[in-house]
This record gives sequence, structure tokens and C-alpha cells, in this order.
Amino acid sequence: MSKSLPTAREAALKALVRVERDEAYLNLVFPSLAGGLSSRDRALALRIAQGTLQHLNTLDWALGLFLKQPLSRFTPWIRNLLRLSAYQLLYAQRIPPHAVIDEGVRLARRYGHRGVAGLANAVLRRLSENRESLPWPDPARDLTAYLALKYSHPPWLVRRWLDRYGAAETEALCRANNEVSPLSIRPNRLRVTVEELQERLEREGAGATPSPIVPGALYLSVNSPPDRLESYREGLFTIQGEGSMLVSLLLEPRPGAQVVDLCSAPGGKTTHLAELMEDRGEVAAVDIYPQRLRLVEKAAARLGLTCIRTVLGDGRHPAALPLSPSPYILVDAPCSGLGVLRRLPELKWRRRPEDLVAMQERQLELLRGAYSLLAPGGRLLYSVCTNEQEETEAVAQRFGRAFPDLVLVEESRLPGVAAGARPRGGTLELLPHRDGTDGFFMALWEKKGP
Repeated sequence: MSKSLPTAREAALKALVRVERDEAYLNLVFPSLAGGLSSRDRALALRIAQGTLQHLNTLDWALGLFLKQPLSRFTPWIRNLLRLSAYQLLYAQRIPPHAVIDEGVRLARRYGHRGVAGLANAVLRRLSENRESLPWPDPARDLTAYLALKYSHPPWLVRRWLDRYGAAETEALCRANNEVSPLSIRPNRLRVTVEELQERLEREGAGATPSPIVPGALYLSVNSPPDRLESYREGLFTIQGEGSMLVSLLLEPRPGAQVVDLCSAPGGKTTHLAELMEDRGEVAAVDIYPQRLRLVEKAAARLGLTCIRTVLGDGRHPAALPLSPSPYILVDAPCSGLGVLRRLPELKWRRRPEDLVAMQERQLELLRGAYSLLAPGGRLLYSVCTNEQEETEAVAQRFGRAFPDLVLVEESRLPGVAAGARPRGGTLELLPHRDGTDGFFMALWEKKGP
């Protein structure tokens, strides 16, 4: 084991404790906890923390086979130390088991006491000895329990997917959610061509290959955080998932247009709209939180975009907003986020079935607000990073019935996108195992003229 490995494991442990204790998100807390790590150790620490969160219920189950008391009885430090050690023993087997166990015992002594260190030693050794013969549920008798443990998803979610997709597709979806998503970037076409950006990134020691899903997008390979690259600081690209990129491409505002983005922060889609408009016209970027609007302003300044105007307010109450009727409105609504589990595995363990109905009501309120701001002949796009029907088809159907002067747009409006993106009567659904993107749903309406 390398001398620097304990530092990487401690960074992962601290991040996991923050995620559990504060209900934080790993991608937000990790950077401040990984300061001083080498690029290699930073990547290792992040992979340990991500993998532990991805496989959380399976790790808890496996540890429980060899514990005499539930994990909930331990402190967050020891609980998460056991989890990350179990993750390495079960899923990251390039590090010798004895090294994982020795380091687990050392950290248990540091963050607990001698007795806890002895317990960690015994439990981790037994798990290591039995890791090839764990008593997985029998899929023939209880497929939900088997898939929930084999691929680490909450049983209620697996049950829903089995009912909707069937066994083979549910297994493929669960497997895809545990894969590491590629780091995709969107070149700022107002400042650089795709080819020029690739050459620049190569000079900076980063690799960039074309996305097979979104024309012009790139997959970035870099050993350090991408926001440390000089090309990033110069505003030559934006870090954005491919499914998220397709949202702005689907709305496709013309240069010089007036656009309202009712849920704009942190600004990925807002800035994409402005770039598509060649920084002409106006994008009114609305958000309810001033600190989140500052993220939009910061992104716009970095990219050199001047057509974005931030508006503090609640899109559910459009009469209070300083906005005029617009021909383009985007409602990228708050949602369960169950389509982005590759990036935010914490959400698997935080969401509950009842959340979906609560989200639906908020989404409909935002759409009603958007309708009142939509000019005759204008287009309204609804997008969510989830595939759960309460937040997707049910929202589109309820909203469409309430406003019969809205017509779902039939054509794709996604020229050149890989075949996986399948428009269906004005809606578009993307799934990780089918399309290689995050899970997304989009519905595009046009308002009839007077």
C-alpha cells in the first residue's frame, strides 16, 4: 500500500461523514476536503467515497452479516469507516485485503478507540474471508430483494422499475446507475471552435474526444479538477451532462430572441441558451435564491455572455416578476433527481415514494406560472432529470388537459443526435442504460395564436 493511501482514505471518510451528518452532496463537500492530495490520491479518495455511496445498502447488509449490533449503534465515523473498507474489499480489489484491513484498524483506533479497532479488525477479516460466498437473495424467489442488494438500490425503486420495465431492463438500469458517467463538456462556440478547444486542452495535458451523443460536445480526460484548467477559467467550455445539453437544443431559441428560464440556477442551461442565441436578445434567468443567482452571474461572466439578466423571484408567482410575455420559456423544474444517480448516488437513499407526488404539485405550479408568461405562438419546454411517471408523463398530461390551447410539438428538433434520443409525440425520454446519458424527460408545447 502506498504511503499516501491513508490520506486518500481519510479524505473519503471525512466526505462520507459530511454527506451523512449534514445531508450534503459529495460533489460539493469533497473539493474542500481533498486539498493537498496528489491528483492520484484525489481520484482514489473520490472513487472510494462515490463507490461507498453507490453501494450503501449492500455494504450495510454485508457488514451486518458479521456484526452483533446494527451499524446505527456506531458513531458516523466508525460506521462510514466500516462501509468504505467493505467497499474496497468487495468492489475495489486491486488493493490487497490485508492492506485495507490494516488501514481500517488504524483509522478505527484514531476515530474511535482500541476496542472499536479490534471489532473492525474482526469484522473486516470475516468479510474478506467470505466475500466470494455471500448469501445473496435467490432471484427466482425474490427478484426485488436480489436486484436491490446486487446493484444497491432501494427496494421500493426496484419494485417500481420491475413493474414498468420488466426484469432484464430493470437490471440493466440498476447496473448503469452504478457506472461512472463520463465527464462531458460543452465548448463555448462564441469563443472557440471544437477543434481549437481540443488542441488547447491537449496542450494543457488533458484529453478530449467527441461525444457520440451530442454533436460538438466532448468527453474530457484530466488528472486534476477541470475547473483548474486555464481554458476553463478563460470561459472556453462548460462542464455539463449530455442530457442537460439536449434541453437547450430542444428549445432552440433564435438569435435575438426573448427567453425566460424560470429555474435557472446554477446556470448550465441558461448559459447554453445564451450561446445558442449568439449572445443576442435576452435570457431572463429566474431563481428564488439570491445566492444561486450569483452562480448564474458568475457563469455568465466567465463565459463572456452579456444577454443574461438575473431575476430574483418565484416562478410559481409570475405576476410578481418583472417579465413580459416571451416566445420561449424553459421550466427545468426541481425534481426527485432519480435520473442522475450516476452523479448523485446519495439521492437513492434520501428519496421516498411520497416525494414524487409532492414534486409533481410543485412542477405543475411552475408550469402554470410559465403558461401565463408564454406569448401566443410561443414554445414552452418542461424538463426534469428523472424518469418517474409522477414527474414526467403525469405532469405533461395534467398540464396539457388544463390548457387546451397548448399543443405538443411533434418534430424532434434534435438534428444529428444519436438514435438513442427518441422523440415521442412532443416528449423525449432518455435513460442511462439505453442512451448513455443521465435520465431525462422533456415535453415541448406550442401555444396557439389568437
